Formats: sequence, structure tokens, C-alpha cells
Amino acid sequence: MKSVDLNAVKRAAAVALLCTLMSCASPPHLLLPDEEVWNRTELTSLLAAQPLAAGDNIRTSVLGRTESLSYHLVQIRDRERPHLHASHDASVTLMRGSGELYIAGQPHAMSVGDVAVIRRGTPHYFVNSGNEPAVAFAAFVPPYDGTDVVPVD
Repeated sequence: MKSVDLNAVKRAAAVALLCTLMSCASPPHLLLPDEEVWNRTELTSLLAAQPLAAGDNIRTSVLGRTESLSYHLVQIRDRERPHLHASHDASVTLMRGSGELYIAGQPHAMSVGDVAVIRRGTPHYFVNSGNEPAVAFAAFVPPYDGTDVVPVD
């Protein structure tokens, strides 16, 4: 009679349970202000309303702004070109996908939930490592108007 490694069975059961729980997890939500009301919006709804077209590499959608900051949904199919923002600080939270964020020439692995703060004047770009577009929530201070992109080599 063959003996059974109970620890191996327990580990396999734990992995199976974890996989089941992860598949049941709800998609991320964003709490976005609309006048005096806060709307809880599923990421999948935002993406459905603002899809990345089949031939496009990047889509940036303005979600809102206040007097002091703006916030955006950024979808990246492949990679950004290296650039900097001369007069804007940015905070970026990866909400879907994975990849590497290069900041001042240094690669940083990014996965869902990771946050990066990028100071104005700092060269940076993101390279998607997945098969689907990566999605990030980006906040800019002061509010970003889309014109402060300086290409770098």
C-alpha cells in the first residue's frame, strides 16, 4: 500500500481553494466624485465605456478633475515611449495587468495594486508584459491638460 503525504495533500487543497477564491474576486472599483455624490464604478464598466480600439496602443481618458489634481484611466497595449512631465507630478496605480515601469532608467516590476509616484521632470515609461492591455489609474498635480509630455531618448 502506498503512503500518502498528508502535507502535500493539504498544500494542494490550499492552492485549489486559493485559485477558486481568486476567480470569484470582484473586479476593482473606483470611487469617483460627481458633484456632492461619490459613485462606486466597476473598472470593467469604465473600460466598456472607453474601449481601447483594436489598432491603438494607448488610450488615456480623463475621469475628472479638481482645482488641484486630475485623474485619468490609462490603457496600454504594448508600451509607452520614454517621456517626462516637466510641470506635473504623477501617482500611478496599476489596476489590471503587469509589466515594468522604467523610472529614471531603472526597471520596476509592476503588478495589480502597485503604486508608483513619479516626480515632475523624471523620465519614465511603462512596458506591458501581458497579452491584454494593462490598465492604470493616474493622478496628476497640478491638473493635467495633455500637453506636458516631453519625449526623451
